[in-house]
Amino acid sequence: MPQNQDQDALIFFLLVLFGVCIWLYIKLKKEKKLRDAVSKENAKLIADNALLLNEHLKFQLQPHTLNNILANLKVFSNKLNKGLDSLSATLEYILYRGNHHLVSVQDELHFIKKYLELNDLFTNEIDSISLDSTQVITTSKYFYTGCIPHLITAYLVENAFKHGDVNHPQFLRIELTLTDNQFAMKVVNKIKKKPTTGNGGIGLKNMKERLDLLLPGKYEISSSSNEQEYQSTLLIRF
Repeated sequence: MPQNQDQDALIFFLLVLFGVCIWLYIKLKKEKKLRDAVSKENAKLIADNALLLNEHLKFQLQPHTLNNILANLKVFSNKLNKGLDSLSATLEYILYRGNHHLVSVQDELHFIKKYLELNDLFTNEIDSISLDSTQVITTSKYFYTGCIPHLITAYLVENAFKHGDVNHPQFLRIELTLTDNQFAMKVVNKIKKKPTTGNGGIGLKNMKERLDLLLPGKYEISSSSNEQEYQSTLLIRF
């Protein structure tokens, strides 16, 4: 009888132990599942926070970048509008004043200004082009009267842009003079380290032919150069 009781006690103990083991297994499994869920949720939160931080930083950057772009577009837009106005005025002068062989100094001066404004769009340096017309006497009758060939100044200016160093901070200097006796134009442009050969070329030849036809014996053209700059001068006597 005592032996049977001992066996029953052992079986009961084993059953209790087995039940405790199952309970512990279930409990640990639930806890592991809970930890995995918490870990997964934490990972998601970390990823979301990183994404939010990235978005926050991005939106801090974007307004600044867009503001810079907007400022550049405004400058470009202003230059473009100015360029279109200059192009329109230049074309109008070329096309509709071309039927007049001789134009006034005022007309030609206005053309030079518009032509320079147009080309200023393609120069990198600010104030690299200067036009000095302080020696133009506006009270002279030749300021308003046709006295010089239409577009005669364009030859020298265009030649400077074609062969000069447009990236130089002091690229081009133009000086105009008008008195009751004569009109003079001096163009000085910086030249490239390896200047293009044939400076002047067919443009200068055409210029001389026009002057011979319209103002024979009343003009002088001269030019000189050194390692840094090229200078050309036109003189027309009245």
